[in-house]
Amino acid sequence: MPNGSVLKKEILSLSVARWFDPFISVAIITGVFLALYKTEISDVYLTLLMILPSTAYLFFSELMRAPWSWHNRPRQPLTLVFDRTLTKYLGVLLGILACFFAIWLFPAYANHVNNMARLQQAVIPALAFILPLSLILIFFTEYILGEKRDGTYQFGLIARGKISEVNWRIFFDGFFEWLLRLFFLQINFYGAVWYVWNVRDRGLPSLTWDFPTFITQLDLAIFGLIVFSIIPGYLFASRLINTDLKKVDRTWFGWAINFSCYPPLNAAIFGAWVQYMPRGELAQLYAGSPPWAYYTEQYPWLFMFMAAGIIFFALIHLWGEAAVGIRAANLSQRGLITTGLFRFTRHPIYVSKGFQWAFIYVPFLNVFGILSAVQSGILFALVLLIYIGRALSEERLLATDPSYVKYALYMDEHSIFASVGRLFPIMTFKWRYEYWVNNNLLQPISKI
Repeated sequence: MPNGSVLKKEILSLSVARWFDPFISVAIITGVFLALYKTEISDVYLTLLMILPSTAYLFFSELMRAPWSWHNRPRQPLTLVFDRTLTKYLGVLLGILACFFAIWLFPAYANHVNNMARLQQAVIPALAFILPLSLILIFFTEYILGEKRDGTYQFGLIARGKISEVNWRIFFDGFFEWLLRLFFLQINFYGAVWYVWNVRDRGLPSLTWDFPTFITQLDLAIFGLIVFSIIPGYLFASRLINTDLKKVDRTWFGWAINFSCYPPLNAAIFGAWVQYMPRGELAQLYAGSPPWAYYTEQYPWLFMFMAAGIIFFALIHLWGEAAVGIRAANLSQRGLITTGLFRFTRHPIYVSKGFQWAFIYVPFLNVFGILSAVQSGILFALVLLIYIGRALSEERLLATDPSYVKYALYMDEHSIFASVGRLFPIMTFKWRYEYWVNNNLLQPISKI
């Protein structure tokens, strides 16, 4: 049994990322914006220019640390390499066409005229970058690492009319990957353009504004950086740096609880069923102030504490999302991260979200009195339960990976919440893992 320091080093070595990558990628995004936000460049083109350099940095940074060696590549005829390259490239083209078809067919994310205009403006320059780069990366990946008949390969077989050769289980994993990429890339792209527009329209957050407005805009700017940080994960994947798809969640629970947190379903869930936040018509009762400021403005020290907490947890959220970065992947696994914030808790993103929402909206207080406060407090607890459900669905997916099991069991003893698990064993990964194994509940997902 390894001692503590050896075990800690072993756990950290499981990570596929380095602690400094998120800081550099966020610095690149911020630097490009600050250099160009006052120019005449359109919001869409500025968005693309912020995304592509950070994606390139993350790729080349990890490429330099990739474990494979050029000299250890498999010996294989170039004709086979070219054939697989052609098949996978046709699979990429088919996937892109399927995405365009879905956007045309379902208006849920394109019904705003600005969204469609932004997407149309981005398509040509984005494809001019993505299509030739995809061909080059596919060829070198097949040449260096050898054959892998993944979902994109199965798409390519269909494009080539080789239907009888398709492995349909792997095909549907690839289908789910493209579906997730379409869904989250589109949402985040629209969001990224909106955040660029918002800051350019209102200006950089300034202390000359009234303080609550400054905190609100600074929080929005940080959330914009969060959106930019995760876009590379939905835009780009490569076996060369081990960011290709490993597993896909096949449970209805996982898909339902994830999609409930995003448009258009989140409007029904968070905007109606569990709306703990003050509605717009209450703005006059709050004197135009955000709830956190309304409740604390008479107590300067508490006022500043709440403001600092909002920004602190926003930055923690940014750090966590940026660490995931090029591996951002809802409902699927594209690599394990054990460094940075993930050294302290398995779910730093969800933890920071919960604390920040509590600081912003103070759901346990309400201008209408104690009963309304109890109601909003219970609704807030239900929101937290939704995100706990997301965390559990992710753990159950990852629990088929021995490396994640080793990491999660280590965190039971060494995370900042380890004492909670000692008091309530049901809250530990070990308890859940044994329950899943004993009841044959782990998802039967083989590696692609």
